[in-house]
Amino acid sequence: MTQFNPVSQPVGGKASFIAIDWGTTNLRAFLMNQDGHIQAQRDSDQGMLKLGSAEFERVLSDLLDDWLTPDLPIYMAGMVGSRGGWQEVPYQHCPIKLDDLAEHLFWLSTSLPNKVAIVPGLQGTGISGLLDVMRGEETQLLGALDWLEEQGRGDESPIFCLPGTHCKWAQITEGKVTQFSTSITGELFARLNDESSLVKGLPKSDQLNEAAFKKGVLASQQTGGILHHLFSARSRFVCGELAADEVRDYLSGVVIGHDVNDILVALEAASLETKTCPVVIVGSQALSARYALALSSRDLTSEFLAANEASIRGLKRLANRQAMSEDNPAKGA
Repeated sequence: MTQFNPVSQPVGGKASFIAIDWGTTNLRAFLMNQDGHIQAQRDSDQGMLKLGSAEFERVLSDLLDDWLTPDLPIYMAGMVGSRGGWQEVPYQHCPIKLDDLAEHLFWLSTSLPNKVAIVPGLQGTGISGLLDVMRGEETQLLGALDWLEEQGRGDESPIFCLPGTHCKWAQITEGKVTQFSTSITGELFARLNDESSLVKGLPKSDQLNEAAFKKGVLASQQTGGILHHLFSARSRFVCGELAADEVRDYLSGVVIGHDVNDILVALEAASLETKTCPVVIVGSQALSARYALALSSRDLTSEFLAANEASIRGLKRLANRQAMSEDNPAKGA
């Protein structure tokens, strides 16, 4: 069911634009001022997977309702621009300066009074040299860059980790993404945790068993490879080394541990520095905490930025850059 959080008279100054985070399962709309402050929020469970291409405009119109005015441009990021979304938007190719995404916004033709744009995703090569893509995370990376610059740290070039169904690893140097890599960490763990013989009949818990998770991370650092280490969740339980309520978090430690290990080995092989500044983790608090533990096992520190905040910051930056370009075409050119 769609949930509304209406505000009849927005606070914090005049509304400037509407930010939309439209993913595979959820849709979130934010009424924003030009400083990036949220004045109101509306949420819906009408994610991309539930909709046909002809349904997106109606769903957005129903959700926004009284926000539909010509003076509020709409900026959308996420799977809304993917194949199977509202409109497939071509990827921009790396290397690319993240601020330049404002010059490649895809403006939709709609019956809505608002102007509506989709942020394009990125295409590049992973650390292996194989092709890689992202949608939505490019906006979060821009938001993370904005977050660092707000702290006077714009000259840093940290490794960014964006955990989720598909975990993204990227490095931004002088505002530019040259390369990024994707791991299907979250999707792999979800399948193993729901369907595999490794955990069949074992209890579930929403609370992280940190000790069990760390055991899995340490196992991932041994010889033998991920396939062998995954099975150890079963064998160590059967042989009494793991309690029933430890197996799932142990398995999580193995999967996330390998994600961290593999990317660090690849970065070191590419002579990219990983210890000059903390890894910036952009995601949910619970999942980010697991990655922080895995990184700490490799003597790496990390910082956390909520994915929602990163998305909003990124869309704010694009909206303001677009507005500046319209106010001063010569400067925006």
